[in-house]
Amino acid sequence: MKRKYLKTIKGLIFCLVLIFCNFCLRRNTHVTQRENCPSDTLFETVHIFNSIAEAKPKWQSVELIVLNVLDGSFSYLSYFDCCLFGERMLSIHRSEAKIKNSYIEGSIQPELTARQYMCSTKHITFKPMYVGLVENGMLCDPCITVKPVIYPIIKEHGTAVCAKIAFNHLNPVHLTEWFEYQKLMDVNIILVMLQYLNDEALKVFKFYERQSFLKILPYPAVLPGQTDRGFESTNWHSEQSPHDEQVAVYTCQTYLQGYELVAVIDFDEFIVHDKFMSYMTMLKSELMPSYPDAAAFTLNVSFFITDWGVSGVEPLLTSKYIQGTPPRFERYKNLYIPKRTQNINTHEIQPKGGYKRKCPRDDIKWKHCMQITPRIDKKMYQLMPKLLSNVIDVKARIGIS
Repeated sequence: MKRKYLKTIKGLIFCLVLIFCNFCLRRNTHVTQRENCPSDTLFETVHIFNSIAEAKPKWQSVELIVLNVLDGSFSYLSYFDCCLFGERMLSIHRSEAKIKNSYIEGSIQPELTARQYMCSTKHITFKPMYVGLVENGMLCDPCITVKPVIYPIIKEHGTAVCAKIAFNHLNPVHLTEWFEYQKLMDVNIILVMLQYLNDEALKVFKFYERQSFLKILPYPAVLPGQTDRGFESTNWHSEQSPHDEQVAVYTCQTYLQGYELVAVIDFDEFIVHDKFMSYMTMLKSELMPSYPDAAAFTLNVSFFITDWGVSGVEPLLTSKYIQGTPPRFERYKNLYIPKRTQNINTHEIQPKGGYKRKCPRDDIKWKHCMQITPRIDKKMYQLMPKLLSNVIDVKARIGIS
C-alpha cells in the first residue's frame, strides 16, 4: 500500500498524493435480457455508458451530444447513426454517428474499445432527451437501447475533480478526509462513476451528494463483454481494464467541460501546494503566468509507503504516514484546462492546437520502492487542526466511527 506526493516542474508546486487500495476477487459474468427489437442490433456490441451534451447556456445552442461507450465493433470507421428522441420518445431525429476519440493502449486489441461517438444536433427542432445508436439502414425505432441526455452545467471559474470509478471497499474515514481536503482547496464539484461499494463508504458518498459537492453517475457492477475482469489488482486485465477505466475518464471530460480547471486524481491522492494554495489560485498566480500557452500541468509524485509504518501523528492519514520518496515521475497526475484540451486519459493529455502540456523532468525508473531511503515530510501538520475538526464534524453527522 502506498501514499504519494506530487510536484510540478522546476520546483514550482509541491503536491501530495495518497494511495490506499483494498482489493478482492470478483468474477464477472454477462447476462443480457432484451425484448425483441429488430433495429436494436448493437445492444450487445456497443455498450453506451452515458450521453452528454455540449456545455451551453441553452439547449438550442447545443450542436453535438457525445456518447461514451465500450465498443466491440472492431472498426476504426463508424457505420452507425444516432437516434435522438424527445420527451416520451415521440419526436425523432437521425444524424450520422462520428468517432470523436478512440483509446489506444498497447499493441493488443481488447474485446471492447473505449470510444466516444458524436451525434450532431444541428437543425433539430426539439430538445433531445434520449439517444441511441443503430446500424446504417436500420430504423430509429423507440424500442432501441437509449441513454438519457445529460446537460452539464457551465461554471466559468470553477474547479472540478475527476475521481474516475469507485468500487469495492473504501475506508469511510479516509474518504471523508479526502472530501474535506478538496473543500479546503475550493473545489466546486467532484465527479465519480459508482460501481459497487461498502455501505459505510456509500454513506459518505450520499452525504456529499446531498450537498451537491459530489456527482455520482452509474457504472455497471457486471462489466460488459466476455472478458473476465474487474478493477481489483487481483482481477485486472492488462488489455481490457484500461479501456474500462478510460470510459470514466471520457465521462469526466464531457461532463466537466464547462469548468475552468479539472484535476484527475483518485480517492487516495491529494494535490498539496507548499503554501496550501487552492488549485485555482495555483493556476492563476503561479502556473499561468509562467506557462501562458499551457493546456495542462503534469505533477510529479512522491510515494508514502504505509508498510514503512506510522511515522507521524494520528488519526488523519495525511499526517500519520509522513515518510515518502523524493518526487518522481511514475504514475504522475494532471491538472488540465478543458477549453484548451482535445483529449485526456488518466496520465496523458492531448492539447488543442496552439497549446502545450508542461511535463516533469526525466528521472530514473522506480523499480524497488522499498529500497528507497525515505524522507520525512511534515507539511500536512500545518493543515491537521482544521482538517481534523472538519472530519470529526462530518463523521458525527453521517454516523460513522
